Amino acid sequence: MSWQEKVKNLMNDRGINQKQLSQLSGITESSVSRYLRSERRPRLDIVVNFAKAFGVATEYLLDDGEESKASAYETISTAIARKGGELTAEEKNELIALLLGSKADV
Repeated sequence: MSWQEKVKNLMNDRGINQKQLSQLSGITESSVSRYLRSERRPRLDIVVNFAKAFGVATEYLLDDGEESKASAYETISTAIARKGGELTAEEKNELIALLLGSKADV
């Protein structure tokens, strides 16, 4: 299940609409709509905001069982680059493992 489907299911389960999700997450209503229609790919911080709005782990939204490690690697690398930071390949792999829940000990 994609992260968008998970968000839509959470919205349905909790009886909230896109406007309410926008208010809970601090993301504009138009952006929420675009993310849910897959017109825009969210940055990691956006997914974190959605997770916080629902009180779920970010990993729950990100782990769709199909997302490749390369795609997660690219997303994280982009987020780090935007913040002006640099991580080694090993640090990036550790971060990916943590985000995807494949490393139990933190």
